[in-house]
Amino acid sequence: MKRKEDITVFISDYKCAYMTHQNQLNKSLSEEIILPEGVIVNGYIKEPDIFYQLLLESIKRHAIKLRNVNILIHDQNLLIRHMTISKEDLQKKSIDHYLHEQTDKKVYFPFEKAAISHFVQEEDEQNVKAIAMITDEDLLHDYYDVFEKLGAKEVSFDLPSLSLYEVFMDQHKSKTNQLMIVTIYHSMLAIQIYENNTPIFQMIEECDESRTNTVLILENYIERIANYYKYNLKKGEASIDEIVIYNLSDHLLRSSIKEELIPKLKDFKTYNFDFAKVDGYTESLPKGCYLPFLSIKSSKLKLQIPFDFELERIKRVNILGNYLMVFAFLIFSSVALLYIPFYLFNEDITSAENTIQSLENQLDILQRDQNNKDTYTDEQIQYNEAYMTLMEKEMSYRSHVSDLILETNVSVSLDHIDIDAQTKTITVLVSGNTQLDLNEYVIRIYESYGISTYDDSQTRWIIEEPEVAFLSDVLMEVTITYA
Repeated sequence: MKRKEDITVFISDYKCAYMTHQNQLNKSLSEEIILPEGVIVNGYIKEPDIFYQLLLESIKRHAIKLRNVNILIHDQNLLIRHMTISKEDLQKKSIDHYLHEQTDKKVYFPFEKAAISHFVQEEDEQNVKAIAMITDEDLLHDYYDVFEKLGAKEVSFDLPSLSLYEVFMDQHKSKTNQLMIVTIYHSMLAIQIYENNTPIFQMIEECDESRTNTVLILENYIERIANYYKYNLKKGEASIDEIVIYNLSDHLLRSSIKEELIPKLKDFKTYNFDFAKVDGYTESLPKGCYLPFLSIKSSKLKLQIPFDFELERIKRVNILGNYLMVFAFLIFSSVALLYIPFYLFNEDITSAENTIQSLENQLDILQRDQNNKDTYTDEQIQYNEAYMTLMEKEMSYRSHVSDLILETNVSVSLDHIDIDAQTKTITVLVSGNTQLDLNEYVIRIYESYGISTYDDSQTRWIIEEPEVAFLSDVLMEVTITYA
């Protein structure tokens, strides 16, 4: 007989790993499913039938009947936005409601519909400062659909970094107020900064951990983000106290982190997290199940950070009722059609045939009368060819402009954009609340789209450091050179 189980799942482009919830974690069932290429792409389910079938075969093999499913959302599908909201705008509204209203007005997301959870940092009589955690609602619905089809009664969502933070703080009895979490995935690097138990910063970068210079790349990223936090976010008033590194890669050796990377990070107290020291760990635990393992472990700790993505789902009973209504209507319509007099069909057919014949006659007359010998001058032909050539060579700047807009926030807005194709420059006028907001905007666009020795992918198109000129305290002109 199948047993009802609660499970926690982590899904990447390469694996789907889950672990059952047991009071004694060393007795929990863990499974790592290797996914064929193209089933999951950038966290999105591209082949739902294949994904469902692989999961179905796994839970059948282990005789599991799903009850509640907790899905850890991959860092690559999460955004963090800092928001300062006037309390006047929040009259009779929640913060989530306000953020949804501001989508494509003051807040821009790279997907159609956002699922939002938030943390309130501080508030005064006029404003509320909050951090919004954002993901694609359609992505969550796709995950929900698969596990609901597998029989899950409830599906919830969580962030991997929350579990990593909570377990580290508990294991090491840390009292730090500024913690950097570095997570090394397969071909990807995630860095989060937690300040006073709240995630305030996140960076995701592609990183081939199988390369020989991976340690150097990791060192550069860690030191750069630590300096950015200290000098840009905190203006030198605070700095990273501790760093914890979670190695979830199948290629990067633990010894490389311990013997090569950590000795280079001399300015920080750095930990190479040892999963084997967590109570309940077993050597048979697949590496893909490390995150579900820590998530279940963190759910038993006293420290729990509030977090929730609420989805509006249609109840199964309503769906069944709609199907019954449609089925009843089809039966009634089918029966009613049997009583329609057949001679009316014959008359309609005859009328339609006459109409078609009349139209065919008119078409023959028009074709005979039409002069099909239209000619064009040589000048007209040359003009048309030149126009088509120019149209083919015309360059679209929409993607560049979209990238610049995506990096704005509630404190910064684009007032004017000018594109010079001859010099390959884009000049923008940016207004903001303070010079700090304007400087941070320039840093964000260069870090996100600037071509570097470590990353020259197609998504990066800025070839030089942007030129900045302040026209006033709140207005800045930025000149960007593109590839």
